[in-house]
Amino acid sequence: MLCCNGFEHQPPHADGRCGNGRDGVKKVWYGHAPSLLCRTGTANDVSALPPPRYKKHGKQMASPWFVVQQRPSARLTLYCVPHAGRGASLYFPWRAVMPDWIELRAIQLPGREGRRAEPPMTRIAAIADGLTQAMLPLADRPYAFFGHSMGALIAFETARNLRRLGAPPPRALVLSGRRAPHIVDHDTPIHVLSDDDFVAAICARYNGIPQIILEQPDMMRMLLPVMRADIEAIETYAYRDEPPLAEPFFIYGGRDDAQMAPGHIAGWQSLTRQPRAPRLFDGGHFYLQDARDALVAALAADLSAIVTSPDGALTAN
Repeated sequence: MLCCNGFEHQPPHADGRCGNGRDGVKKVWYGHAPSLLCRTGTANDVSALPPPRYKKHGKQMASPWFVVQQRPSARLTLYCVPHAGRGASLYFPWRAVMPDWIELRAIQLPGREGRRAEPPMTRIAAIADGLTQAMLPLADRPYAFFGHSMGALIAFETARNLRRLGAPPPRALVLSGRRAPHIVDHDTPIHVLSDDDFVAAICARYNGIPQIILEQPDMMRMLLPVMRADIEAIETYAYRDEPPLAEPFFIYGGRDDAQMAPGHIAGWQSLTRQPRAPRLFDGGHFYLQDARDALVAALAADLSAIVTSPDGALTAN
């Protein structure tokens, strides 16, 4: 069902509050994160960032960037980055089918759901910088990234940031529904359009807004700033050439998605020293909504290939 912020959540409590947080999932966000758009330095100057702020949550330090389904015995943490216009709740349905050896940490971006009081960011580099700082205290535990569409760019740039800082790298990147970042996007920019034209362009290009949302003007007024900011982040993204990453890339997509043309997929393979065969699923750009079980099963199979011992030691085969 649709919750107070327009996304699919758990049923509301009796007092009308959002029901997110049931089923053992803790809401780990708090307060307001500092804006990374006001800092000095270049777009990828991670050293210019303020240190991450954390709040004590039981025995662990909680960050507003993560919504965690805690599995202390898990051998791998999977950080899942949402696509444009969505938040961490995109990945909540995966909890029911994710194998026990994977702990799912959904990334909560500023401007939505539990962080809706914060302004959304409009640059991929700034988002990746913020996520990088949040990841630094956690990178000593084996982990991987999954990112869909805009989330694939964020995951990729975050992994490159972590490499620059000498932090432990992810054991794998699963990059979904996005052309390789160095392939030029010839689509006409739409983030500068009027609200009506912007919505029409989103529907035509991505079929990305459910009809039930389109029919609710108040909901659209709330969602438009986040959607526009995210599309601006995608359309202003500028790839910077660097050596390939060492970790393996698993490329996922929908068979009917124009983002997943053969050349777009092959482009990713040149950015890793360990390319893997791509996986295509039935559906278009938002295939992950209808192919959840098949997608999670593929994730488990691909990630299990890098798990080599019961104690969680990992290697790329």
